Order: sequence, then structure tokens, then C-alpha cells
Amino acid sequence: MKFLEEFAPLAGRSHLQVLAQTDSTNNRVKELADAGAPSGAAVIADRQTAGRGRLGRSFSSPAGVGLYLSYLLRPTLPEDRLMTVPALAAVAGARAVRRAAGLDCGIKWPNDLVCAGRKVSGILTELVPTQSGPAVVIGIGINVHEQTFSPDAAQVAGYLDAWTDCPVSRGELAKALLEELDGLETLDGLREYRAACLTLGRTVRLLRPDGTQQAEALGIDRDYGLIVRYGDGREETVRSGEVSVRGLYGYIE
Repeated sequence: MKFLEEFAPLAGRSHLQVLAQTDSTNNRVKELADAGAPSGAAVIADRQTAGRGRLGRSFSSPAGVGLYLSYLLRPTLPEDRLMTVPALAAVAGARAVRRAAGLDCGIKWPNDLVCAGRKVSGILTELVPTQSGPAVVIGIGINVHEQTFSPDAAQVAGYLDAWTDCPVSRGELAKALLEELDGLETLDGLREYRAACLTLGRTVRLLRPDGTQQAEALGIDRDYGLIVRYGDGREETVRSGEVSVRGLYGYIE
């Protein structure tokens, strides 16, 4: 099949499945985790029929235009450091894009990859128990080639080829991404993350079940939490949830 030729740079990598179609690559990697697959096992699909993003959102995954990859991590990190994995995955993704496409991505907290103000990648990490111990499934979707987005997504989304002189190879991008993820647990990415974080120094809007709050984004702590200051001077470190950034993705109030 033609799409398999694109992933020829991955020939010889063990515990890798390349599929024409699946509902969700995260689901397939969860199955591998349950079956005892080792850290580094991965699944790539040309198309997903039920791709997912953070907070239960769907992730559009049409054939031939994106990289949809999920990776199995058998963590050796202390339990209290597992919260850093989503941010480290963003650093790994940004490095892979730089290697394969020559583009520098910013990071919108906690782990969106952004080029020229457009979201090009979403990352979903899931901690799952298995008979072989805890596992982390890291799902990364990257918009690579030109595509038609839904009306809502068209307001925020972009694709890598829009900023390159020639089409980006999905195979080379996948190879770079897997290599970066292989080194994730030894990655000292905090300085790199802070330098790339587009959220810092901006007004943000925190979306919570009881309403929204506006604050200024001050910094990133050692666990990749977002430090914010409210109008009354009170400071808080945000660990999860939705954060809109003024000037990004349509937040202009």
C-alpha cells in the first residue's frame, strides 16, 4: 500500500504497527500494554475514525495528511513526576518537527504545538493500569499536509507544509518523533519548555466548572504547572484544565 512506503524510514523498528485505519491509536496501544508489550511499542495509523484530544474532544484524522501516532511508556519516573509526561511529550514533539520539517514550534500550555499562531498538533496522554504495572500511553497527532478543516477548527488549525518549501515526510517525522520519545524519561526539558511556551507573559482565561477567571501567566514551575496571578494579586499554580491565551485561537477580549 502506498502509505506504507512513506514509513519506510521506520523499517526494522521493533514493536511497531503501521495501520491503514483504526478507531484510535491510543486504543491499540492500550491493547499492546495489556498484552505485556515493552516500553517503546507504538502504533501509527494513516487514518483514525475516532481520534481523541484532551478534555474529551474529537481529533480529526483524515487519511494521507497527518501523523497519528501513539507510544507506550513503561515509566521508571517516580509517581510524583508522572504529571510532567504531557509537557515532556510536547518538547519531544517540537524537537521532532524541527528535525523533520525545519520549523520551530511554540507550545501553548500544557502541550499544544503552535506554528505561526496556528495549532498543528494535539497530545493526549493516558495513564493505564496493566498486569505488567502502570503504563502511560502518549498519543500525538500532527497536521502535516494541506487539508480541509471543519469551520470551527479552521479558526485555529494549521499544517506543517504551509511553512515549508517542500512537503514534509510523514515517515521522517515519525522516525524523529519516536527517537525523541525513546529519550523522554531522561529529557531535561524544563528550560526548553519555558523558552518555547507561548502562554507566558500573556493574559489567560481559566475555564472551570464554576465559571471563568482572568489572570496573567507568570511562569512554569519544575512540574510544568502554570503559575498565574489574578487581578487581586493572588497567585496560583494551575495543574490541569483549559486555559485560553489572549491573542491565540481567537481569544481577543
